[in-house]
Amino acid sequence: MQPEKYERLEADEVQAAFAANRSLGHTFEEQIAEGLVDRINSVIDARLATQKARQAPLDWAQMTLGIVSIVLTIPMLAIVQDEGVLVVFAVLGLIAVVNLAYALTRALHNRRD
Repeated sequence: MQPEKYERLEADEVQAAFAANRSLGHTFEEQIAEGLVDRINSVIDARLATQKARQAPLDWAQMTLGIVSIVLTIPMLAIVQDEGVLVVFAVLGLIAVVNLAYALTRALHNRRD
C-alpha cells in the first residue's frame, strides 16, 4: 500500500500569515485571515477530491442481480415447495452459485485493472 499523499498546509504558511498580521497591523488583518481561510479550504477540497476519487462506483449490475435473485426466488420456492427439501435446497443453491460466480468474476476483473 502506498502512503496517502495529500496537499498539506505547512506550519510555516500559518506562521507567515501570523507574522504578516503582526508586521502589517490590524489594517490588513481581514485580508490575511481570508487568505489563510482560502488556503485551508483548498487543502480540504483537495483531500475530499482524493477521497471521492478512491470510492468505487456503484455496481448497478450486481445490485440488479441481487434484486432479481430475490424476486425470482420467491415464486421458484413456491413452485417447488411440495417437491421436498432437497429440491428447495437445489433451487437455493443454484441461485447462490449464480450470484457467487458473478461476484468472483467481478473480483477477478477488478484485480486485473
